[in-house]
Amino acid sequence: MKKILTLSVLLVVCASVFAAPSLSELFPKLSEENLAELRSGKTLEAYTNKGDRIADISPLGSLGRSKALTGDRLYKGFCVAALSFIPYPEKYLSMTDEQRSVELFNILRSISTQKGLQYISHLAGDKPQVLFQDSYMISNPDDKNSRIADPVSDSVPSEYSCWCMQKDNRFGKNVYSLKYTIKDGDFLMNINNYTAMKYMGFTCVDKGILNMYLEVLETDEGFVLYTMAVVRDQEPEVNILFISVDLTSSFMRRITALKEWFTARVNE
Repeated sequence: MKKILTLSVLLVVCASVFAAPSLSELFPKLSEENLAELRSGKTLEAYTNKGDRIADISPLGSLGRSKALTGDRLYKGFCVAALSFIPYPEKYLSMTDEQRSVELFNILRSISTQKGLQYISHLAGDKPQVLFQDSYMISNPDDKNSRIADPVSDSVPSEYSCWCMQKDNRFGKNVYSLKYTIKDGDFLMNINNYTAMKYMGFTCVDKGILNMYLEVLETDEGFVLYTMAVVRDQEPEVNILFISVDLTSSFMRRITALKEWFTARVNE
């Protein structure tokens, strides 16, 4: 009898350890009004150049929060972040934890599906424009033509790294390193620019100083999406010839496009 009771206690403890967190647990400082806005589909945004702290809207204890805290301490540079929520599509409700994790991992690596991704362009009069005219995985970061198929796995590692090439409608062809970190239902995708990003032939963002993050957390109600861009040693606005390029707005639109890409993929 004593062994049965001990086993029961252990099962309860394990269930509580691996149980998906609630929104209120991940965001204890957000008001009930803010949580209700998230559930209704509203996106919360933060800009460090406007005096915001991106960590204020980051999930407590998450992989992304540590990156946000580091971003808030930048001596020179800027960060933008956005927080949103997706209720579980019906197909995910019948999946096991392992099946859902494999599905998410493969979606986050389906880089070729970002081809044709759109965003709202201010230069085009706040109209939708194609963000990535091409997007694919590559085997060699120094060869933009070393195209390979999106990887597909039937298991999920704790870490994974690869490379991709994307032809941006504003910043041209760029190579990015992709690093994935996965821990207890927390998926963090880190996108770092391996090549300098140029506009009209002039460098806007030096090689390696941009990190864009897409974080997906499984909760008891659905997926939390925390996206951010952290740019070191860079002013938030650059002047090229007679054009002023607002990089904070540009990267906010890009992380918003990433969110919408993921949302569309999980709802397919």
